[in-house]
Amino acid sequence: MCVLSNERVEYHFREEDMNLDEAESYIENYLNNLPDETIYELCKKMCAWKDDVLTECPAMKCPDGLSDAQGRDILRFISVSDIYIYRNPYDKNDTLFGASVLAGMQWEFEDGIEIIIKGKEVLEVREFLGYGEYAIWEEK
Repeated sequence: MCVLSNERVEYHFREEDMNLDEAESYIENYLNNLPDETIYELCKKMCAWKDDVLTECPAMKCPDGLSDAQGRDILRFISVSDIYIYRNPYDKNDTLFGASVLAGMQWEFEDGIEIIIKGKEVLEVREFLGYGEYAIWEEK
């Protein structure tokens, strides 16, 4: 279960990067245990995304309540489909994992969005680009 959208999702990871216990630990202790501040920041970024899309396409038909949704109310308009878990590609000894959360949103019909998370920090909410771990860590 993904607590963000309260639905079953598929989690993906590469066995050469981490084992099942590590992946499950990250899901349990980080992704499904995000602090309130992180959820607040995520919802704020999703609302900004939604407001931009609705401003650019004012004729877009959207579900009741979407245009006024703010804060955690925005979560009822998303559907998480997949979560990809990554280890730092530049430092295999780094114990902090990251994730790319793919979600459909009722106001973004084409490619959906990608939520980029490092540890418990939401780095970015954007259109789906699929950069994987290279969207989370920068080469030093």
